[in-house]
Amino acid sequence: MTESAQTPRAPRRLELDHITLPVADLQLAEAFYVDLLGARLVSRFDRETFLRLRPGRAAEADAANSPLHLTIKFGDGPDIQLFLQRDHMRERTAPHPHLAVRVDADELDSVVLRLLGAGVPCDGPRRLGGPGHASIYFADPWGQLLEFAASGYLGATQSGPPDVAKLAYAWPSGVRLSP
Repeated sequence: MTESAQTPRAPRRLELDHITLPVADLQLAEAFYVDLLGARLVSRFDRETFLRLRPGRAAEADAANSPLHLTIKFGDGPDIQLFLQRDHMRERTAPHPHLAVRVDADELDSVVLRLLGAGVPCDGPRRLGGPGHASIYFADPWGQLLEFAASGYLGATQSGPPDVAKLAYAWPSGVRLSP
C-alpha cells in the first residue's frame, strides 16, 4: 500500500489508557488485587451502580459476560478493569500474556512471603533481564499470570523462564487481608 497525500496520519500522542482482565467474582477480585496485592481501588461498577444508571437492564448485569467491573490501579500505571465474566477460568496458566507490576527491590522478598502466607504459590525470584533484575511470578485466582518485577535486587535468583505449571491453586472466596 502506498501512502498518498489523502492518507490520514497516525495520532500524535498515544498512551495506554486501560487494560481489561476477566474475573469470575468481583468480591474475590477486590480481596486479591486490592487487599493482597496492594492495588488502589479507583471505582466499583457493581450491580447496584449498574441498575441505578441503567434501570430495567438486570439481565445484562446477571449475564455470564457482564458489564460489571472494578477499576484498579498500580501506582501511576494505566487503569486495570476487572470485568465480571462469571464462567471465566483459564484451563492452565500460560507464560503469555501476563501483567507485570514494578515493585521496589527491597520489598520483593516480603512480597513473596505475603503471597505465600495467603496461599498463593510463587515462582522466583528469577533473573531474566540484566544484573539486578528479579521477577516473581504467580497467578490470580482465575489462572492469569502476574509478575512482580524489580530492578536492583541483591538477593539470590534463579535463571530461566518461570515454571507456570506449579502456580495453580484455589484461593478461598471471602478472604479479606489488610494491606
